[in-house]
Amino acid sequence: MAHISNTEHSQIVALIFDTDEPTREALSHKLAPAIATELSTTVTPLTTDWISTNPTKTLRITLSTSSATPITLQHCTRLAHSPSIATLQTTLATQLILLPAAQMHLHAHPGLAVFDMDSTLIQQEVIDELARAVGKYAQVSAITDAAMRGEAPYTDFEASLRARVALLKGVPISIWDGLKEGTITFTPGGAELVRVLRALGWKTAVLSGGFMPLASWVKGVLGLDYAFANQLVEDEGSGTLTGELVVGAAIVHAERKRELLVELAAENGIPIEWTVAVGDGSNDLLMMHAAGLGMAFNAKPKVQAAAPTRLNGASLLSIAYMLGCTGRQVADVLKSAT
Repeated sequence: MAHISNTEHSQIVALIFDTDEPTREALSHKLAPAIATELSTTVTPLTTDWISTNPTKTLRITLSTSSATPITLQHCTRLAHSPSIATLQTTLATQLILLPAAQMHLHAHPGLAVFDMDSTLIQQEVIDELARAVGKYAQVSAITDAAMRGEAPYTDFEASLRARVALLKGVPISIWDGLKEGTITFTPGGAELVRVLRALGWKTAVLSGGFMPLASWVKGVLGLDYAFANQLVEDEGSGTLTGELVVGAAIVHAERKRELLVELAAENGIPIEWTVAVGDGSNDLLMMHAAGLGMAFNAKPKVQAAAPTRLNGASLLSIAYMLGCTGRQVADVLKSAT
């Protein structure tokens, strides 16, 4: 593991994606005072560097604090949602990602990264696409909306999942091939991020509340190590879905995602502090908070507000810089992989 100096324990790193020189200049004067206001301590800018242009121009600012206790991810999460930082982000029309400087060493040792699938590794919600393909989108969407409002009988993930799956009875299993060939698109930067992580010795997994036929396919296409998702019963005679989940197969809900994160880390001898969890939904929050670094990717406002960190942008590759990779390191990995 890379050595973390005593001074780094009191430092904060700010990452700003897709930014420009005027924003850099403004932050060089305004960021330290804003953080100092919230921490009630002295904050001094140390370095300001452009670390990458791929996928976007990325700025990293390192700041020193006089905090007597180590800066933690929890400190940075509170800071990111504080009035002073919120005002600064609004004024500059930018998003700041605040992390402990010690977090910048995550890339330096083998870890574990787990990802939600729908609207994270891929750009669609699979059950919506299944329903749309057979003319039942409105019915499935109504159950989803009721579940989000907490309305009975859909007050938990499993109940709403079973109700929506029941509507898929009679859907031909050939639909998976149709989705793969003409509907599902991968989130930009996902394949590149996985290549970078694998080059660094990391294990990777998709943990999905969706379905195994697509999760297994996503695993294969991206080169992930593991795939976990819900399993649907198929009628081999008619070649259709029965509208049921496989009896005895674990439902991949929020708690199961958290359990899988912990189990995979232990199985591979990886400390939980060296894990990353990425997702966009409320059922991803438990694994986000259990991981060493959890992040909401292009999530709804309520999920962003509850997540340890948030990343709003076009590319998953930006996550590499949140682990401390430099643009040169990422470029070298991607060049060697081609």
